[in-house]
Amino acid sequence: MISLARIDERLIHGQVAYSWTMAYKSDAIMVIDDEVSQDQFQKDLLAFACPKDMKCLVVNETRAVELLQKYEGKKIFVVVKHPKVLLNIVKNGVELKSINVGGLYFKEDRKQCTKTVYVDEEMVCIFKELNSLGVELDTRTTPSDESQDLIKLL
Repeated sequence: MISLARIDERLIHGQVAYSWTMAYKSDAIMVIDDEVSQDQFQKDLLAFACPKDMKCLVVNETRAVELLQKYEGKKIFVVVKHPKVLLNIVKNGVELKSINVGGLYFKEDRKQCTKTVYVDEEMVCIFKELNSLGVELDTRTTPSDESQDLIKLL
């Protein structure tokens, strides 16, 4: 079971490793990223950033679907860089009720939705598709922030 799915381009950092994992008790943090999962140095850095009492998994999308289905009884905190990854795993059978969008940062072709969420047209389409599949989309920087409906901000 996914305890929380979060989009954050920084993946695992202090706020994710501690604030979010304290608020959403989890057995493991799973980073889903095809590129990062092939880079041992980046995998080691992410494992180092993960709390010592939590398992850290850095996997590609295919492996993520397999593991999330296999360990449905475990609470897994999922972190990705891009919403497309979450759309892909949903389309491949992973149940996802909500997504926290927290760290999509400024780039030239992106428009600002909140102080930490900037989206491009592709992301807007993906978020709308996820929403049409019944996935709630909230945006908060920290767990204690007031939740905002991302769809209303697009």
